[in-house]
Amino acid sequence: MALTIQKTWDCNVYVGNDSKHGQASEVTLPNVSFIMNDYNALGMFGTAQYPNGIEAMDTTIKWTYPDNDAQIALANVFTPVDIMVRSSKTVYDSTGRREEQAIVNYLRGYTKQHQGGAFTPRTDVELESVLSVNYWKQEINGVEIIEVDTENNIYAVNGEDMLADRRANLGI
Repeated sequence: MALTIQKTWDCNVYVGNDSKHGQASEVTLPNVSFIMNDYNALGMFGTAQYPNGIEAMDTTIKWTYPDNDAQIALANVFTPVDIMVRSSKTVYDSTGRREEQAIVNYLRGYTKQHQGGAFTPRTDVELESVLSVNYWKQEINGVEIIEVDTENNIYAVNGEDMLADRRANLGI
C-alpha cells in the first residue's frame, strides 16, 4: 500500500453568498461535543455511558476588517447568518500531487458578539465574530462527512440520518 499525504491550508469565507476573500485571517469551525448519560444497574460491575444529544456549538471568525455588508449581517442578533467556509485538500503520493479535493463547510448561526476593534499604530485592526451555530454540514470531495441541525433534530454521518427513527417515533 502506497503512502498518501493529505494537506489542507487556507480557506475562503462567504457571508450569505458573498465571498469575503482576503478579509478573514482565521476560522475555527465548531466542535461536536456529545452529551453522555451514565447508566448503572444492579449486577453491573461498572457504569456505561450512552449518547443523549450534543452541546451547543460555536464558530469563530477573525477578520482583518470585514466589509460593511459582512459587518451588517453579523451585527444583527435577531437574524441567523449563513456562513460558508471553502478550502482545498491536496493529496500527495510517491508520484507527487495526485488530486485536489474540495472541503466545504455550511454553517448557520446567531451572532454572539459584535466587536468594534482595537486600533493601534501600524497594526492591522482585527475583529472577531463568534456565532452560536445551529446548523453545520461538512462535505469533503462531495462526501457528506457530518450534518448537524439542532433545530430540526438532524444528526447525519456519511449521509446517514442517525435520528430519522427518533423523529418518526416522536411524530416530528
